[in-house]
Amino acid sequence: MFEKRLNESAAQHLTRRLTPLHSGVGPIVEMAGRQILLLASNDYLGLAMHPEVIQASVEATQQFGAGAGAARLISGSLPPHQDLESALAQFKGTEAALTFSSGYLANIGTIPALIEQGGLILADRLCHASLIDGCRLSAADFRVYRHNDTGHLQSLLAKRRRARRTLIVTDGLFSMDGDLAPLPELSRLAQTYEADLYIDDAHGTGVMGPHGRGTAGA
Repeated sequence: MFEKRLNESAAQHLTRRLTPLHSGVGPIVEMAGRQILLLASNDYLGLAMHPEVIQASVEATQQFGAGAGAARLISGSLPPHQDLESALAQFKGTEAALTFSSGYLANIGTIPALIEQGGLILADRLCHASLIDGCRLSAADFRVYRHNDTGHLQSLLAKRRRARRTLIVTDGLFSMDGDLAPLPELSRLAQTYEADLYIDDAHGTGVMGPHGRGTAGA
């Protein structure tokens, strides 16, 4: 049955294959025996191949090994984790920071921790797929508002019970269209209607706002 469904998906060109790079990430990479200009990378700041970052990685691996050996809540929290999170919190001007191994895991791990069944999530229609998955995993009621349409969002906020816990979810910089969320207006609506505001700033951090601190500071 699975093989049949897989073949049907392949016939509809719905399957994808991994194409490995044969070089480090950079503007020019080697793929399938050819040198090509890479326009699909998220390494906006060029840190992946930066000599200082590579050297720091080598030194950390030599001192602490190639893996933590356990979940961080047990015995897998190491000084490099704490140093990085302290630096990120200082950079962002927040009380603390918590790192995940990917942006996808950050969203599916954080959103269900912020809101649960009985709550209400109002998310921008063009939110990244990881945000949508995080919203669904929370078991909260999930509604979308039209892309960057604060009027539509306000109408949804006005219709819900005032005391109902509500989470507004948006990207700061939308990765597919490259436009910005109207964060000042979203923040105002969140305060007016006593909702929480969750911003995925994966594509804004480092490139947007004063000193690259992201769209929230832009």
